Amino acid sequence: MSATDPRSAPHPPSPAAAGGERSGVTVLDQALWRDLVQTGDDAAFGNAWLGLTCRSIPGTIGGALLLSDPAGGLRLSTTWPEGAGLAPGLAAAAKAAAEAGRGILQPPAEGTATSLALPIQLDGKLTGVAAIDVTLPPPSRDPRVAMRQLQWAAAWVRERLRAAEAIRATDNGARLEAAIDLLAATLEQQGATAAIRVAATELAARLACERVSIGFLRGGRARLASISHSAAFGERMTLTRAIEAAMDEAIDQFALVLMPPPDDAVLVTIAHARLAGMHAPATVLTVPLLVRDKPVGAVTLERPRDCPFTARDIALAEAVAAILGPALADKREADRWLVARAGDRARDYFAALVGPGFLGRKPGLLGVVVVVLAAWFVRADYAVHAHARIAGSVQRAIAAPFDGFISEAPVRAGDEIAPGALIVALDNRDLVLERLHWVTERQVHMAEYDQALSASKRADAVRINSQIAQADAQIRLADEQLARTRLTAPFNGLIVSGDLSQSIGAPVRRGDVLFEIAPLDDFRVELQVPESQIADIVPGQHGSLIVGALPDDALPSTVERVAPVADAKDAQVTFRADGLLGVHSPRLRPGMEGIAKIEVGRARLVWIWTRSFQHWLRLATWSWLP
Repeated sequence: MSATDPRSAPHPPSPAAAGGERSGVTVLDQALWRDLVQTGDDAAFGNAWLGLTCRSIPGTIGGALLLSDPAGGLRLSTTWPEGAGLAPGLAAAAKAAAEAGRGILQPPAEGTATSLALPIQLDGKLTGVAAIDVTLPPPSRDPRVAMRQLQWAAAWVRERLRAAEAIRATDNGARLEAAIDLLAATLEQQGATAAIRVAATELAARLACERVSIGFLRGGRARLASISHSAAFGERMTLTRAIEAAMDEAIDQFALVLMPPPDDAVLVTIAHARLAGMHAPATVLTVPLLVRDKPVGAVTLERPRDCPFTARDIALAEAVAAILGPALADKREADRWLVARAGDRARDYFAALVGPGFLGRKPGLLGVVVVVLAAWFVRADYAVHAHARIAGSVQRAIAAPFDGFISEAPVRAGDEIAPGALIVALDNRDLVLERLHWVTERQVHMAEYDQALSASKRADAVRINSQIAQADAQIRLADEQLARTRLTAPFNGLIVSGDLSQSIGAPVRRGDVLFEIAPLDDFRVELQVPESQIADIVPGQHGSLIVGALPDDALPSTVERVAPVADAKDAQVTFRADGLLGVHSPRLRPGMEGIAKIEVGRARLVWIWTRSFQHWLRLATWSWLP
């Protein structure tokens, strides 16, 4: 036999066992059995069950049934005798049984009854507690018999709760299935208008409504978006305004509104009453559409008065609205212009900033406003930034005067030299031999010249004299070349390039650059100015320079000239400008690089910060225009 079968529950005591109870008791038992088996009301079931249980357990003087509430505690469902309060002993026993998870027996104190409490569980979860007070007359003072009967009787409550849980699960599944089907039908539509119209029509069909209307908030008020089974509707129709007023009424109260209202309702239903009485008397239900707990619209459902909305219908409408709200809102948002969506985002963000909360963002916004105002009104020095390189005012090249071989190279790049110091010496042995050859030739020609003069051979004397002159010229050439084998520093400077220390004996050709020398006390600045700013640079402008080797020293400089020569490097075009240093620093060296700032004038900060973007925008706009 199932637990819900009346035969499986404890039978009420017979008239003889009850000590000859009146025939009215039997009638009462029959009524209780009828309520226990047939009633759909939970309160009537609880009264019937507790009454039969307490009457069937000998010695019972009181009882209580407590059921779990949504908050996780226990609430009093019914007591026996009906209307009696919860006795302290029953309350203590019920609490102890709930905490222990098993049956509890509290022995009687002086002049009190024994309290029995039994937890009622479904799938390991506490759903209620049954408790009774019994007096155990001799000789049967064993409370286990009463506890066993209470356990048998608790099966009725357990099965009742299990059946109710199954009904709720079935209803929830049906609601979820209906909501998902409706959501699928809505999402299949391409545009927001078609999706809203399909949602209204499908919802009207599923809930057997005469009319279903869907509206969304716009400008702080609900605006009707679609009516079921209608492709178009007038915005100024009386019915439209009445439906929108009913939606506003539900949205303003942030609650579901039903007309006619339930007996315990405390909501305002003026607009709903007006809508219900416009044509034929009707039942009206409005459910707000929420997105992230904020109302975005509402759904209004209308039925004839003789077909009211049941609790299941209302639960289904709420489930559908909870799923459809975000889906329809996303559809409408996707159909809007990007500019309108951006405006709404900005307006919502601004409203959130000026409203309560956002304590961290408010100072940030104030700071941004201050910076923007300062950038617009404050004027500052506008300077052009350019890559700078230190170079000598002059740069002398030491080149090979003739073909030869390296004999000495005592210096290398980076060495400081004094005027007249040896830089490089070439091998002069061939030149010495050449000079000796021509000296010998001259001596021979001088002897021949003396003989020609003594013999009065004037023609021979003239010829020999020319040979002597040729020898003298060759000797002078050799002397000059010998003098040029030792190349010395023309001034006090720095070797900026060249290193022949590892090339002693290596051949060189005439004109080969062996070293480069720059002065140590006379520099110039080579500036690489970006193409977009070269028009702002003119000779005579002042600025400052910081090199990477001396980041703490700002050196004054002046633009000397602007060369119309472009240099393309790393996908950037620059123009060269030369400048003069205003001061001399002994720590400067040719080749040092850094950044130069050239003062152009004063301008607004916003123009200085956005100058490059403005130029790019002008060029791009000009190129796009026909």
